[in-house]
Amino acid sequence: MSIESTLSELDLTTVDETELASFTNEGQHYGVAFNLFRETAGCACILASTTVGPEPTWNVEQAVLGGHLVRMFKLMRFVMEESIEHRDEMLSVLIRLLAECVINLRYLIRNNTPELTQSYLTYSLRHEKDLADLIRAKVRDRDGVELPIEGRMLRSIERTFDNSQIPEKSLPQKKLRNWGNKNLFEKAKDVELGEAYLAIFGGPSRNVHGSWHDLLQYHLECEAPGVFKPNLEFNRPRPQAIFSLTYLISETLLGYTVLLGHPSLEPVHDRLKDIAARNQLASVSHERYLVAKAG
Repeated sequence: MSIESTLSELDLTTVDETELASFTNEGQHYGVAFNLFRETAGCACILASTTVGPEPTWNVEQAVLGGHLVRMFKLMRFVMEESIEHRDEMLSVLIRLLAECVINLRYLIRNNTPELTQSYLTYSLRHEKDLADLIRAKVRDRDGVELPIEGRMLRSIERTFDNSQIPEKSLPQKKLRNWGNKNLFEKAKDVELGEAYLAIFGGPSRNVHGSWHDLLQYHLECEAPGVFKPNLEFNRPRPQAIFSLTYLISETLLGYTVLLGHPSLEPVHDRLKDIAARNQLASVSHERYLVAKAG
């Protein structure tokens, strides 16, 4: 099946300015935001399922990018599921995971070099190296007696290095502090997301770790300063986060199509640009709704 025919099966979200202006509740705006997000997820799925060039598979370098696309699509599916179930608490956690995936993928696309890919792989494989060293040390302490579970773990680690085409011995003795020599905030700045970092990553991180802010926002009901009751109900998601995610992800996927530069991806590129334009229109309309409601 061609990319064009696959794209034609994605529901096109109608964004009509007059209709948007007639909305009387936020749920209607959320419906539009959700449908635009779902359409973007469809494009992510298409790109994650597509290879260009003579081979129908990815090499390691391509798999680093493609694997991020697959991860992104799966996280987007989880976002849609939590949206349908009206569970903003879990949605906030997923936003944190998606934000990191977006930043990492954008950084890999923008600075696409074999050296950066190698840095990413080396940093990622350090845990396997440390675990293997720990197991071998325990075996030495037993005068070479290896437990069955240790043998299985060592073989699994060996397969991971083999599949990655990186010899375990090639990992540097000194641990990398960050792959690409930048932490996540520095990567966000590099891909021009520095100002959005706190909103798309810093804020949701509090929800991942169960900070006091997370408890106040979702799990406690404050009756008066210093007086609380448990809140066992789930909160309904609001449109702002979904509009923002659609913008960030569509822009990231556009960058991926440009990096590959293959004519077969032009229809996806055009669809993503159209989604971004419709998403902007819907987001602005929702903001107008909030201003009018507050006034």
